[in-house]
Amino acid sequence: MPGPAEARSARATGEGGAPFPSVPPRALASAGAHRAGRRASGLARALAALTLLVLILLAGPGLAQNAAAEADDSPAARIDRLIADPDTSTAELEVMRDRLVTQRNDALAAQKELQPALDEVNARVAALGEPPAEGVTEPPETAARRTELNQQLADAMAPMLAAKDEFERANAQIAEIDRIVRARFSAELMSRGPSPLMPTVWTTAAEEIGSKVVIYREALRDRFNDPVNRRIALRRLPVSLALVLAGTAATLLVRRWLMRWVDERLLATASGRAAAWIVALRNLSRLIVPVVGAGLIFAALDPEGLVAHTGEGRLFEIPGFILILIGASWLATSLFSPRHESYRLVPLDNREARRGASLVLVLGCIMALARYAMWAIARFDFSQATQTAIFFPLVLLGALGLWRAARLIDRIRARLAGPEQGQSPTAVLGLRFLRVVARVARVVAVAGPLLALAGYLPAGAFLVLPSVMTLGLFGAIVVVYDLLEKTAVNFLAAPNASQDDTGLIPVVVGTLVGITAIPLLALIWGARRTDLAETWGMLNEGVTLGGMRISLSVILTLVAVFALGAALTRIVQTVLRGSVLPRTKLDAGGRNAVVVGIGYLGFVVAALAAVSAAGLDLSNIAIVAGALSVGIGFGLQNLVSNFVSGIILLVERPVKEGDWIEVGGFSGYVRGINVRSTEIQTFDRASVILPNSDLVAGTVLNRTHSGTYGRVQIPIGVSYEAEPRQVEAILRSIAEAHPLVLEDPAPVVLFMGFSLNTMDFELRCWLRDVNFSLSARSDINFEIVSRFRAEGIEFRLPPPVQHVHQLDEVSAAFLVAAQKSAEEEGEPGSDGTAGPPPAKPA
Repeated sequence: MPGPAEARSARATGEGGAPFPSVPPRALASAGAHRAGRRASGLARALAALTLLVLILLAGPGLAQNAAAEADDSPAARIDRLIADPDTSTAELEVMRDRLVTQRNDALAAQKELQPALDEVNARVAALGEPPAEGVTEPPETAARRTELNQQLADAMAPMLAAKDEFERANAQIAEIDRIVRARFSAELMSRGPSPLMPTVWTTAAEEIGSKVVIYREALRDRFNDPVNRRIALRRLPVSLALVLAGTAATLLVRRWLMRWVDERLLATASGRAAAWIVALRNLSRLIVPVVGAGLIFAALDPEGLVAHTGEGRLFEIPGFILILIGASWLATSLFSPRHESYRLVPLDNREARRGASLVLVLGCIMALARYAMWAIARFDFSQATQTAIFFPLVLLGALGLWRAARLIDRIRARLAGPEQGQSPTAVLGLRFLRVVARVARVVAVAGPLLALAGYLPAGAFLVLPSVMTLGLFGAIVVVYDLLEKTAVNFLAAPNASQDDTGLIPVVVGTLVGITAIPLLALIWGARRTDLAETWGMLNEGVTLGGMRISLSVILTLVAVFALGAALTRIVQTVLRGSVLPRTKLDAGGRNAVVVGIGYLGFVVAALAAVSAAGLDLSNIAIVAGALSVGIGFGLQNLVSNFVSGIILLVERPVKEGDWIEVGGFSGYVRGINVRSTEIQTFDRASVILPNSDLVAGTVLNRTHSGTYGRVQIPIGVSYEAEPRQVEAILRSIAEAHPLVLEDPAPVVLFMGFSLNTMDFELRCWLRDVNFSLSARSDINFEIVSRFRAEGIEFRLPPPVQHVHQLDEVSAAFLVAAQKSAEEEGEPGSDGTAGPPPAKPA
């Protein structure tokens, strides 16, 4: 069959009018068949082309997606595809999350690094002022400068926007990974597997564990038979033996010797601070010495390390289950102390303490086996039936241990609630907490095995095993709190301070221990280390309020700097009050004013320094400050008025500390001028708290404002038989003889006048210290009585009260006489009978 070119050539020749050669009929038939074949071939080609076009149209979107996927092969896109892939393991997701956290931190650091340059350009743009309005032109130099700065601003914003985009994308990917991991954890927790009641579970577990043991034993044999590994093991043998001996000695001999030495020193010492140190050493020796010994032993006896060189240091790489055993032993001896009742932290007798220590050790062994089982399952990839067979006995034993722990807690609570124990609010709260813990332990002890028997082994294990760890954490909190509280009290409190005189030391120690235990409690109940790191990052990153970023680091810096400034201020005040100001000529009030003023200034400077060190820009909260000023003007005007009045009192000093004043019906000494009020101590030892505004705006009698000099006035009444000049001489001599009476001005005796029965005199004398006016008046009065009696001078008192009583008696007698007269004449009297009207007195 000719091709298309040959057919086109033949058609061209025929159309050109050239004579066709004569062709026999067989040839014509053959030519017709050839033309029919060519038409069929063309139809087939057309159908194939149409089919290809339809396939291209149908496959176009998929090809486009593949092309786009190949085009977007960035790291972020690859991470998105891995996150979306359900086959990506949780371990791979955690690795990707760590990388994303690093990228996010780098992006955040880049933003902080680029922000100063961006702020500088923004400040330069703002210095040019607002852009001109529409239709208004500005000078060419300004316009060119504005264009240049806008270009610099755009250049500075480009990397900042890229860093922000990278930060947000990494943050979104981290959030998606966290969501997937939590969803997988929840699904695994609620998954149902074979029940431990099925016999096939135990047979399958036995076969699988046996096969794994054989495989692992053969692998170890092959490694040990390798000449290279044997040569390495022999070369390391001396070091391994030395480590084993050192670890054994540290675990057994050194610990025992150290405990004996500590006990002897503790019994021999009598100092509370030395006892605190020794108790701390005793508790730490129980924990640190076994850890060091176990680290040395496992550095020598690691099977893989002995037969194969890994190239990594293994010193003090202790397995987790060994650490659990060491912690359980430390907790049992520290909390219950079966051998030494004086060190026991719970109110139990010796028998109960031994049972409690044994229970803690058993629970520690259960948790150690659980930790080792999780390691073995992850390493050997056991089936679900084998996992059920491994974990169900641990769950059951843990539930039994929780039930016994609940009984022990009830016994401790009963001892603590005894009549000999205090019932303070803190004690009542602790008893309620113990009751709740015991009830929850009983519920978990019943629910955990039931869930495991129903096939929900992960849920049952999640209830029982973390509950055991939580009880251990609570016990460790008690031990650590007791250790730190006793140490802090012995070193910070007074030497002979009682339990009630320790101040806030127990509260501060308890708060710190409780805050430290919160992350550990979260880890026990399923939180990941990445969750804690994320929470810590959020606290460090903080939130933005009023244009300011408030974070944990900012708050800590603010508090630390302010506390340091306040402490320095207090030190300066103490030095001024105790050493500097007493050597000056200032009085007590002036010294107090200086000390208080230094305090105000120091606190203001400390606040400004704290704000500056924390990096807070107070200009961003101008609107908030304006709103607060309005609130202060309406709601806090009295407080502000008293504060300003206190400053006026300290500056003008119309009233100072130690003055004797009379105000508002109260009389007494000024004991302190504070920010809001002034304290006045009356003569009967009562305290009057007076607002400062009353002292500034009201009328105050200050008897010692300009000094302690004061005048005493003593009135005296004598009979008319006395000689006035003699009385004057006696009074003057008595006043001049008193040690508090001043010679200049000299005492004065005044003849004030005459009354009905007396001649009235008044002795006026000035005292050196008016604060002793009452005692001086009393002394002078005693001396006047003694001298007048010796000279035969008779006292006479004015009788105004007697005159009033006499008038009352005369009036009563007159009324009685009038009533009798009326009764005799028959006029109505007091009893209603008739009688004459009483006569009017002349």
